[in-house]
Amino acid sequence: MKALLLIVAVGLAVARPAAAQESVGDTFRKATEALAADRNDEALAGFHHLVALGFESPNLLYDLAVAYRRTDQPGRAILALERLLVLDPRDADARGFLDAIRTELGKARRRGEGTAGIFPRRGFLHAAAAKLRERDLAVATVLLSVLTFGVLWVRRFSRREALRLGLGIAAPVAAALLVAAGILLWAKTEVQPGAAEAVIVSTTGAALHEGPTNGSPETIRLLEGDVVHVVSHAGEWSEVVDEAGRRGWVAPGNVGEIFGPYVVER
Repeated sequence: MKALLLIVAVGLAVARPAAAQESVGDTFRKATEALAADRNDEALAGFHHLVALGFESPNLLYDLAVAYRRTDQPGRAILALERLLVLDPRDADARGFLDAIRTELGKARRRGEGTAGIFPRRGFLHAAAAKLRERDLAVATVLLSVLTFGVLWVRRFSRREALRLGLGIAAPVAAALLVAAGILLWAKTEVQPGAAEAVIVSTTGAALHEGPTNGSPETIRLLEGDVVHVVSHAGEWSEVVDEAGRRGWVAPGNVGEIFGPYVVER
């Protein structure tokens, strides 16, 4: 009898992960089918369920961005694509999709505000570093350091003039590449705002308050899709700084952080 109970218990333990995996796969399949059939709210519900369970992959985030775009939520679409590019910085389709949404927002702002401004873009170093992984830059920096000093060491003890000439040309090239890799690594870790980076996801924009309460005075209104940097929290309120250096507090649900746990709804 005990042996039979043990066999049943082991069978249930083995079956549970498989059943859970099948459920996740079914949910994703049904959500993507709904997206293909333009049932966008149904698709969003399925994708939100998966994200709430802790699943996050480039394919899921891309489809989530498509659904957000179709339901006129560009801020949340930008957030999903930014998180995708954290997972896979080399995804050209996601980067192109992100640029397209930003361009659409820029055009909408020009029409609505009567200005010639464009959607805020990041600096060159930030943009270049965003396409590369920090680990890859660190490895490249180490290898180029070894190469540069190795070339200089060999040149110092070489007696052949032709070899010394070739190494004399190779050394500054290797040094230049080392400097470039070092600057990009610095940009990745210092210039890029890292875990504090966030996106305004509220479709009506977000009021910037002087304090973390609805009763505190409003200073400006941030627009959907703006990139901000979260510097602190007070309860569910977030203190942010926008790209123009303006600082204030925004109410819960108005910002989505690019790094850390993905909270799709608050």
